[in-house]
Amino acid sequence: MVKASEGLIRILVDGDKDGALFEKYGVQAMPTLLYLDPDGKQVAKMGDRSPAGLKKQFEEIATTHKRGPKGLESATAAFDAGKTDGKPVVLLFVDAKPKSEMFKKGLGDAAFKGVFDNVAFCEVAWAKDNEDAKKWKVTEVPKMLVIDPTDGEGKVLKTLTTNAPKTVKAAIDEAVKKLKK
Repeated sequence: MVKASEGLIRILVDGDKDGALFEKYGVQAMPTLLYLDPDGKQVAKMGDRSPAGLKKQFEEIATTHKRGPKGLESATAAFDAGKTDGKPVVLLFVDAKPKSEMFKKGLGDAAFKGVFDNVAFCEVAWAKDNEDAKKWKVTEVPKMLVIDPTDGEGKVLKTLTTNAPKTVKAAIDEAVKKLKK
């Protein structure tokens, strides 16, 4: 159950101290479990109270309403979408290690809201024998490539090893401007 809820931020609200929140969300009784999206909009209430039902709801809410870039299923799909739509491609190469997990989690920060709307994004599972890693010469992770898909086989415009909002936003904005010309 705890593992299933890791994609959610859990906040305990005390009705005696935070009555305004109870009023805002129409809470009538305790315990009440509400699911909010990253902007505070209520998206669901607790349904099935069984452990299996809660686990399923935790996973569905965390997947459906996570903040961060919505990725395409493959680097090829992102590249094709970028070419078709005239958008930069952003490939994020990651593995299952903590450094990559922290990098990905950081992209859910509110500072990134809207940043990835004008790109074709894909998270690529990195491995030494991965064809995409070989093609783009990615030898360590996490690494984010901002690519111009309209330039032949694609041209890397920026390679990022940080997920600092200002740096990522500047690289994406620069690529979007370049492709609009």
